[in-house]
Amino acid sequence: MTRHLSVFVCLSVLISTSVSAQTRCSSPTDQSAFDVGALKSELSVLAVGCSDEDDYNKFVERYRGELVSRDGEVNAWFRRTYGRAAQTRYDSYITLLANAQSEIGLHQGTDFCPRLKPLFAEAMALPDSTVLAQYAAAKDLIPDAAGSCEAASAAPAVRGRSVRHTVVRHHK
Repeated sequence: MTRHLSVFVCLSVLISTSVSAQTRCSSPTDQSAFDVGALKSELSVLAVGCSDEDDYNKFVERYRGELVSRDGEVNAWFRRTYGRAAQTRYDSYITLLANAQSEIGLHQGTDFCPRLKPLFAEAMALPDSTVLAQYAAAKDLIPDAAGSCEAASAAPAVRGRSVRHTVVRHHK
């Protein structure tokens, strides 16, 4: 009964908030892929910042197929958009996304972990991976500073230096 109630609540939130998510891609498939990538990135930032790697690992294990598929779609978008410069632009975007999400977390201060920790439980309560993209879209986790699709194509590429993923550690 409790599991059914949590699934119902989760799906209710998903349906009611999906209209508030920003659409930044001309293709719904591309938008879904960027949304799932943003969810994965947000949960990674949360895991590192809140010392919650176990929940992140469970999330990745459960949704591995969907995460790999959606990341492939994001990579395909970068290849279509940038050709030979795709990998550099993709790396720049992923770093920008994680840094923007970390920056938002810094501004939340001590509220960051308690405020976002429920994302793990919500994601794990989804009935299956077929609704992960809808859930991610409803959470609207792509900061304006990172953008997706058209915004990513306007962002300058990092040239002449390696790109590192920088994640700021948040304290509980």
